[in-house]
Amino acid sequence: METTPWEVNGKNVSDQYIAGFLDGDGSIVAVIEKRPDRRRFPYRVRLKINFTQHVRHKNLMLLLQESLGKVGSVRYTPTHNLSELVIQKREDLKRVLERLLPHLILKQRQAKIMLAMIDIFDQGLVNIRSSLSDKDFEKLFSMALEIRKINSGAGGKKNYEVINPVTTQV
Repeated sequence: METTPWEVNGKNVSDQYIAGFLDGDGSIVAVIEKRPDRRRFPYRVRLKINFTQHVRHKNLMLLLQESLGKVGSVRYTPTHNLSELVIQKREDLKRVLERLLPHLILKQRQAKIMLAMIDIFDQGLVNIRSSLSDKDFEKLFSMALEIRKINSGAGGKKNYEVINPVTTQV
């Protein structure tokens, strides 16, 4: 039998409830991926928000998705009995974070950093690959590391070497 907590039985879920859910059972993540195939920047920074819950509450993930404007995707991990709402598109991340920021408590700092990162990404030219300046990439990279350090157990465990594409010969 699928159950939904009594606080969210209605069609409307408050921004305060969603922010509390993100503070407690969610995460604001900056993923740093090594991309050796790229010549200019050896790493890629990806942003995402996750809301995670036991699979028996998967209908809650669908309700959150609906309440946030049908953003992201709901995924199921049967081996861990988990369901999660994952939001990765930058325009969706920005809209959700701006909406929830006034109500966040524990993850307010990560949300502010991520919004600043999205602004840096948005300043790049959309139709040119790797349109970020070296300075902007370094700033994004350090902000991603800052989010990782704030999040428990993620920061400071791995060293990243940022290669300056201007001064480094390939």
